Amino acid sequence: MPDGADGADGVACVVLAGGTSRRFGGGDKTAAALGGTTVAGALLASLGGRPVVVVGPEAGGGPAAALAAGLARCGAPGEADVVVVLAGDLPFAGPAVPRLVAALRAAPGDVDAALGVDPGGRRQYLLAAYRAAALRGALGTGAEGPTGRSMRSVVAGLSVVEVPVTAAEALDVDTAADLERAGELARGNQGRRG
Repeated sequence: MPDGADGADGVACVVLAGGTSRRFGGGDKTAAALGGTTVAGALLASLGGRPVVVVGPEAGGGPAAALAAGLARCGAPGEADVVVVLAGDLPFAGPAVPRLVAALRAAPGDVDAALGVDPGGRRQYLLAAYRAAALRGALGTGAEGPTGRSMRSVVAGLSVVEVPVTAAEALDVDTAADLERAGELARGNQGRRG
């Protein structure tokens, strides 16, 4: 994916495609076949051509470290003022992105992030839009920097707004059953388009 993945709207997008996939039975869940593409391929297609930096398992050190590596590839600080962060196993997250960005842009300047909230009320730290400066600052805190930190700990010090997302947008493919559900949704979407 291109370095400096800043859109003309000042929004960069980072997709985290690493992870151990233990519940998926090992292997790369983002490479699992889904509706004629892969899980990650479906996510990238749902982003409508927006420039994206994909960070794979080579980053190591957990999601916060991977995110820090992705941010480093998004151009110089200040080029993109908003960073959308997505887990690579969210094949249908794309339609939520404009709502997340719009909510963050509409929020007061002291709000640092717009987090997706699924129908069960769970915050989705990897389905969110962040003010780039606040995210860089949060990732740089702590004795070890981002290595080994959870996204929950990174976001803990940030001021956030919550944005409802649909069950499909928040569907993460963690298990074979999740992949089957995603396949059903993909077939349903193809049927509506056909």
